[in-house]
Amino acid sequence: MRRRRGVRGGARTYPVALYVGDRFELPLTREAWDAGRILLDGGLRYLVAAMGEPVTVTLRAAAGRSAPGVWDGASGLLSVPRLADLLPAVDDAGRISLDVEAVGAPVFRVALVGPASVGPGLEGPTAGPTSPAHEVAGVRVRSDPSDAGIVGAFARAAHAPLEAWHLNRWAHAIALTPGFDELVSLPFLRDVLPYEHQLAAVKTVLNRMRGRALLADEVGLGKTVEAGIVLSELLWRRLARRVLVLVPPGLVTQWQEELRRKFNLDFVTHDAEAFRQEGPGAWKRFERVVASFHTAKRAEHARVIAEVPYDLVIVDEAHHLRNARTVLWQFVNRLRRTYLLLLTATPVQNDLEELFNLVTLLQPGQLRTLRAFRREHLARGDRRQARDPDGLRRLLADVMVRNRRATTPVALTRRIARTVVVEPTPAERDLYVGLSDFLREQCRSGGSVTRMMAQTLQMELGSSVPAALASLDRLLAGLRWEPAVGASLTELRDQAAAIGDDAKSAALLRLLGTWPDKLLVFTRFRATQAHLARVLGAAGHDVALYHGGLRRQEKEAVVQAFAGPCRVLISTEAGGEGRNLQFAHGLVNYDLPWNPMRIEQRIGRLSRVGQRRDVHVFNLVAPGTIEEAILGVLDAKINMFELVIGEIDMILGQLSTDQDFEELVTDLWLGAEDAHAFRTGMQALGDTLLDAKRAYLSIKALDDRLFGDALAPAATR
Repeated sequence: MRRRRGVRGGARTYPVALYVGDRFELPLTREAWDAGRILLDGGLRYLVAAMGEPVTVTLRAAAGRSAPGVWDGASGLLSVPRLADLLPAVDDAGRISLDVEAVGAPVFRVALVGPASVGPGLEGPTAGPTSPAHEVAGVRVRSDPSDAGIVGAFARAAHAPLEAWHLNRWAHAIALTPGFDELVSLPFLRDVLPYEHQLAAVKTVLNRMRGRALLADEVGLGKTVEAGIVLSELLWRRLARRVLVLVPPGLVTQWQEELRRKFNLDFVTHDAEAFRQEGPGAWKRFERVVASFHTAKRAEHARVIAEVPYDLVIVDEAHHLRNARTVLWQFVNRLRRTYLLLLTATPVQNDLEELFNLVTLLQPGQLRTLRAFRREHLARGDRRQARDPDGLRRLLADVMVRNRRATTPVALTRRIARTVVVEPTPAERDLYVGLSDFLREQCRSGGSVTRMMAQTLQMELGSSVPAALASLDRLLAGLRWEPAVGASLTELRDQAAAIGDDAKSAALLRLLGTWPDKLLVFTRFRATQAHLARVLGAAGHDVALYHGGLRRQEKEAVVQAFAGPCRVLISTEAGGEGRNLQFAHGLVNYDLPWNPMRIEQRIGRLSRVGQRRDVHVFNLVAPGTIEEAILGVLDAKINMFELVIGEIDMILGQLSTDQDFEELVTDLWLGAEDAHAFRTGMQALGDTLLDAKRAYLSIKALDDRLFGDALAPAATR
């Protein structure tokens, strides 16, 4: 039942509760219309702020125009300087209605509803004798005459269950929500400035495609942002509650973080402790889940997931669904879902039937049957070519959006990478060779050194001697070792402790002497970070430290310090996750991650939309190290630093393995008999990566030929 409220004079009363769907009516004189200042009285003065303090509100007219205002309870005025842009002039006196559309940041839909009240506080001709007035929080309230039957039913105790009231209220809230041409979630985004092509894609998905779409933008154009806005719109409009996001294993945490950071949405991951403790039943308990393909499709989970009525399912890297005979495709096809978003930059890789399988998940029958699709759309003798490209594009326009870089304003400055070769001291080289050989031999022989220990310690050794020394101390203090193994560890530990000045920090100091601007220095390890802070501080440099152990306010203070007086920011990987630091344009990889995605994430803090200068990347590596071999593969073989952000992920996706790149490197290192064998193995991996890059570029060219610009949202064409 819609409540309609008038006004009355009198002293201040307690605040009125504000709900979406409420309507408030106020008198409006010609003088108030001219001045844009509407009188507030009674409980309405404290409608949006309990203490009457000024609050910014938004008034929206039926034609879609809006204007800001200030609801000032203390002065008893609603000030709307642009009121004349929203409402036609009143001759002498009239009334306006304010329908509540949003509560957190108050939004009212405003309209003229009739002549002035016939008496103080009355609601005009719509209030009849069957709806006597009464007061709520100092506001005179009458029910709409059309609700008299409902009021009478309540008086007779002939009312429906509470659930029916909630459903009715929900329906009224939806009815008052603007259409999808007006996106209501945009004011609540954080660290996101959507592009026109992204907003056009969202509106197309919600309006024409009714929330079931294939988002196939080229790499780097923001498919994740588009999906996040669609998700936010459905949640804000109460059209979705249960959401499942399915992604490759390596993207689970990234999706969870982006949804929280950019869209203020909390999701649980399938590997979170609280989720795992619930067992398979967790899929029913948790309403918003990010999960990997491989976990969700397993039989013990798939059976439960198939019973859950999801409002929205999002599948990233959806080209994994191109084969309808796979367990993954059949699992997604069985899901109960109202809305479905499939994200992939390469919807067709080898065969047009892959496109048929993706579209069938979204809209079964859109491309008719598989037999009819083959007959009508596949070119004879070439399953990668369409017989009637224009006809196929017309059918796809109902389910697919594809933006291309050539037709969007997204532009990035150059990324200029330089390798800084750091020749280690004799003591550093002896430690590197000795500890590497020890770790490899112990791990391969099944000794007390596990694969994870060996991998981590080897990465620390490539970062700095202090990082390796800290781990050696922990290993010796925390575990019992066989006498011979313990003696070797102790010897290596003492060898590390005896090393004084190191070559790499000296190289960083020389770089700071030649680089004229701010410098972002990345390291994976806190011990290396602390070591660099001591070295650079002793040399007179202003240094800020950023790491995951800081509280949110402390992180903000560090970023502000780097934007201000501090010339150098030394950051762990926590600084590579979502932070916008593009006021700088120089970056140092003090240690090189073995995972190329980590490298790209670091560079993305500076090389991003809005950066006006070329970004310079300095990679510090010592000859003969694993990091030098990785850099040789990534830079020399596939020119990683010249790729568009996101393309390295597409290239790695072409490898015929589910292993992460750093695990492939670890396998080669542990399996090599000597340094020469390791270099040979890395060269072979580089050749495989080059083949993967060629395959990706071939697929990209195929998709460009198939789709062109015909599937871009209308607003961007």
